[in-house]
Amino acid sequence: MNNAPKRHILVCFFLLQSMFLLAQDYNAENLAGLAWEVYEPLEYTPQPRGRFAFRNRAFELSTQVGLHAANNFLSYGDFFQSPFRILRNLTNAGSFGEFLDDPSNYYVDLISINLGDFFDGFRLNFGLDVAPLSININVRDSWGFGFDIAHVSATGNLSIPGNVLRLREAEEMFGVGGAVFFEVGVPVFFHTYGFRVSIRPAAFVPLFSVRPGLTYTRDGYRIEVAYDMRIFSPFSLDGNGDIMDGIMADPLGLARNSLGYDISLGVEYPLLPWLSVGVNFVNIPLPFLSSRLDYYTRIEGRAFFDSGNIDLGPMFGEDGEVFGDDMWGFETLSPVFGTDAGQRIRRPFTMLAHADLRPFGTRIVSVLPSLGFSINSTHARIASLEGGLSARLDLANIFITTIGINYNDRRWINSLDLALNLRLLEIGIGVSMQSPEFVGSFRGRGLGVNFGIKTGW
Repeated sequence: MNNAPKRHILVCFFLLQSMFLLAQDYNAENLAGLAWEVYEPLEYTPQPRGRFAFRNRAFELSTQVGLHAANNFLSYGDFFQSPFRILRNLTNAGSFGEFLDDPSNYYVDLISINLGDFFDGFRLNFGLDVAPLSININVRDSWGFGFDIAHVSATGNLSIPGNVLRLREAEEMFGVGGAVFFEVGVPVFFHTYGFRVSIRPAAFVPLFSVRPGLTYTRDGYRIEVAYDMRIFSPFSLDGNGDIMDGIMADPLGLARNSLGYDISLGVEYPLLPWLSVGVNFVNIPLPFLSSRLDYYTRIEGRAFFDSGNIDLGPMFGEDGEVFGDDMWGFETLSPVFGTDAGQRIRRPFTMLAHADLRPFGTRIVSVLPSLGFSINSTHARIASLEGGLSARLDLANIFITTIGINYNDRRWINSLDLALNLRLLEIGIGVSMQSPEFVGSFRGRGLGVNFGIKTGW
């Protein structure tokens, strides 16, 4: 029987699944109660790449760095000319200095910002990932292992709901969240009964962890914002000593006291000659082995405004005050520095089901859909859908291009990744437009860049 109809049906199905993610963007408010770490589909497929394709390296050293920032309000085009127009103006200018002297060469003539977008709710995401050294050993693509050394990941977010900005009746949790992790890991992969299995145990130390701690409440005429923010760390933030001096005084003791462990697991199976399916579980917390941070900084207070307590009588000669003390108030407490928090810290967890669909039966063109969810306690709403759709062009494992539209770590990401593999040296670069909102990801409301180098044989 011809397999072509099956392939076409599956392609349509994977395209339609992205509609559920678009719905997630506009209905996130209804998901209460449900990374920047996205795992690409695994490399193993039953077909060889081809007669002239480069084989995967048996020994490899790699380094990689990536950063991103995205919001749902301000766009690149609100302030700057399009990159193509800037390049044209630069080409037409007599010199680079002459180009800089004329702001119209790069700034827009009229800045126009829609404040309605801001009052619908403001969200900001930012992050940095640095992987200075990874070592991998691959034995004929059948099994292998590696070492990820001194990887650092930092993420942060700010959310202000539209109900808060428009002072509607509601009760909302919002604020600032983020975390910085230092980790080492040991990735391992092997094949068994047709499955490709990957396991990555990791040890990590959280350097900072902040969770949203602002609560907005409006009931009738009374509006109140209470905040109780806690910053957890493995060292004191009281300002009585230099943080780096405290870390370097006993780095092993610091790591031992706040060390945590988790494990990542991936399984993939070649269901058909042109289709592989799999699932990844990223940062599975291990019972009794999560990190524990004892130092904390607590900042708390509240502010309120009650228009129902405005007294108009004094405006007509009566005794009293128009704006009394019961109409508004602000209270803040001095920061508290403690050493007995005992706060358990777990890294963001992600479950992602994915497929590698090769519509022409070869590895040259692949369609890569994915769908899953994540749990991240640094966000006001800890759970979110994840997934998307990518396409990859693999020319003999020498030139690899991947484009995609994905929703990961509360961001829509439109990405383009390029890799040039010269066997002894491989260089990869990726750029992406990002935003917490789908439309904003096409308007330059966020940018991501990553760069990596691999070497070996």
